[in-house]
Amino acid sequence: MDEMELLALISRMRAHGGDFTTVEVKRGTGGCPSVSETLCAFGNMPDGGLIVVGLDENHDFEPVGVVDPATIEQGIAAQARSAVVPPVSVSFETVMCDGVRVVVASVAGLPASARPCRVEGRAYLRHADGDYTMSAQEEQQMLAHRDRPRYDAAPVPGTSMDDLDQQLATAFLRNARGSSRRLTDLDDVTVLRRKGVLEGKGTRLTVAGLYALGQYPQQFAPSLAVTAAVVTAPRSPDRLYDLVHLDGPIPDLLDGCVEWIRRNLPSGVRVASDGHNYDHPELPLSALRELVANALVHRDLGPNTQSKRVEIRLRDDRLVISNPGGLWGVSREQLGQPGAKSAVNEYLYDICALTSTSEGARIIEGEGGGIGEVQRTLATWPADPPIFIDKAVSFTAVIMRHLAMRSSLTPGRDSPRSPFEAVLATLAAGPLDSATLAQLCGITPSQVRYALVKAIRQGRIVMTGKQGDRSTQYALVNT
Repeated sequence: MDEMELLALISRMRAHGGDFTTVEVKRGTGGCPSVSETLCAFGNMPDGGLIVVGLDENHDFEPVGVVDPATIEQGIAAQARSAVVPPVSVSFETVMCDGVRVVVASVAGLPASARPCRVEGRAYLRHADGDYTMSAQEEQQMLAHRDRPRYDAAPVPGTSMDDLDQQLATAFLRNARGSSRRLTDLDDVTVLRRKGVLEGKGTRLTVAGLYALGQYPQQFAPSLAVTAAVVTAPRSPDRLYDLVHLDGPIPDLLDGCVEWIRRNLPSGVRVASDGHNYDHPELPLSALRELVANALVHRDLGPNTQSKRVEIRLRDDRLVISNPGGLWGVSREQLGQPGAKSAVNEYLYDICALTSTSEGARIIEGEGGGIGEVQRTLATWPADPPIFIDKAVSFTAVIMRHLAMRSSLTPGRDSPRSPFEAVLATLAAGPLDSATLAQLCGITPSQVRYALVKAIRQGRIVMTGKQGDRSTQYALVNT
């Protein structure tokens, strides 16, 4: 991490109003802070996390620095070795930020075979920006995740083919036969068994078959549902509104979720180049649909998650989509990359690739490119890239709204640009330094740095000069 990246992180935390699930901030002016529980929590997360010492969270994450970085590093390393069992690995960097030294400790997640780690006999995980003691149910879920799960293939007691939604089952059988010559001339029961909808030698539905194609899966597994709600401001008399509990098979759940999001996200009208008016939602619904589909299809279906549902929460500053269970066979950094395809529920994944919603749209494409498409779509929108949080026992996708909400949704008016858009538009006239960009765009230096980091990562601008030098110039790639 360099100064620009740290400043970009600070900018995101300021917009967020706190640190993140994967980032813990400490002031550190009194020496090495006690972070053993945080080290444990990060160790239990597949991708670990960052501990940043030298920022004052109570004063808008102001860089206050540390006097002796070596002492901070030694203290954190000692806690990682002696307080956490098994020990976690930590690497350190000292970053100059606004003229002071800030220590950044990168905590590596433990392999699945070593999780959960503990401090004084207690296992910890992260929730929002704090650490909490794992429940016995979560510990069992983490232990079960060491071996590849096959929960979606388990038969559901008391079910039969009569519990299938006939319309969904008919369409699925047609698609399945069309996908393989070996299934073309087989009877319905055999096809359903070969594709994992029915158990291997009986007539009970599997968890995957019930969840994807059942008339009412929640009769047998109430947790196979979705809860969605709009979360109001802390002082609001109504804590939640438009709270819904969506049920039915996956196609109904997906349709219901997308409709709920569409209903609660503001939208307006924009005039296109052809002169026609079009509805323009605050965030791209195609990307949000993909994230919801992922949450439904890749949720943990094991016995330790029977009380947990897929949840959607819309807040003033973000949209949060969370499902039980973490990633399997792929890391968070690999998401969206070519070849990064791994299904937690293999049978369910294959069934959903051949299943459509009421509007005829496939639940998933079946090629593992959905997350990449989400990232590409959001890159063209006035919005941040998605934030993914893998805690092994849960997976969360977060779409921040603080940039998207700056785009105007009012008909007949020019849209006020986000800092990112403003920087790109200003650089269209030619190369500029960061100070001039801040002045011309009417935004703060931190916002300029944040926009520059995003644009450089996307390959849209190039930097000429040394980082941190006031004379350094930035230019659009095509200028």
